[in-house]
Amino acid sequence: MARKKLGEMLVEAGVITETNLRAALNEQRRWGGTLGRQLVEMKMISEAELVRVLSMQLNLPSVDLDTIEIAQAVLDLVPADLAAENNIVPFAQQMKFLDVAMADPTNLGIVDELRIRTRLNIRPYLAGPRMLERALAKFYGKGWGVGHRPDIAIPVEGGDVLDAPAPIAGSFDGLRIRRGQQTLTPPQPMEVIEEATSARTGDRNAEIEALQNRISRLEALVARDEEVLRKVLALLVEKNVATREEILERIK
Repeated sequence: MARKKLGEMLVEAGVITETNLRAALNEQRRWGGTLGRQLVEMKMISEAELVRVLSMQLNLPSVDLDTIEIAQAVLDLVPADLAAENNIVPFAQQMKFLDVAMADPTNLGIVDELRIRTRLNIRPYLAGPRMLERALAKFYGKGWGVGHRPDIAIPVEGGDVLDAPAPIAGSFDGLRIRRGQQTLTPPQPMEVIEEATSARTGDRNAEIEALQNRISRLEALVARDEEVLRKVLALLVEKNVATREEILERIK
């Protein structure tokens, strides 16, 4: 028996409707990303409710990635690009098992790929799509969040090299200040969000522009065809093949 897809389970659980699902799938096909993320962005379901329902439906545990630290050796088991592309984060390894947080554990393709790549048994855990994006930004430097920015140098008048080993706002490994170097201001979370929003808006504007160009080309083709048709009709009238009235009568 085929395993049910994420959307089907949410409809059966009564948390979204078929109409909601179709709308979210249309947006997913248009902009990419995961279905769970589309549902949350379109406010059809909250992230917490999404995780709760899927946890019950799939009988899988969930994990709070915001509260744990992940060893670099575990992160190295899954390449950053693969993790970002599939919205997954490995967070623990025990014996021959690798624990992986994902928004859609019904994606058996990535589970199989991870098992082949790592030669470990994969144990899926549920996490919300936005939580996964925060973790990807924090641990891999991927996604819209702020990644690790070690050794940022900032000049201070009259100051020597100053080291700040503690993370800045939970997003940087450390901050080093040197005299005479170019000032680099670490991006703040709101700036990063605005950059991501601007990038997405740019993608939509590019798509709209492409559609407008296509419509313009179609309109030009139609105008050309109309001009050719007018000349043909004028020739028919001129050669006494048909009168103007007869032509108009036929095309009514």
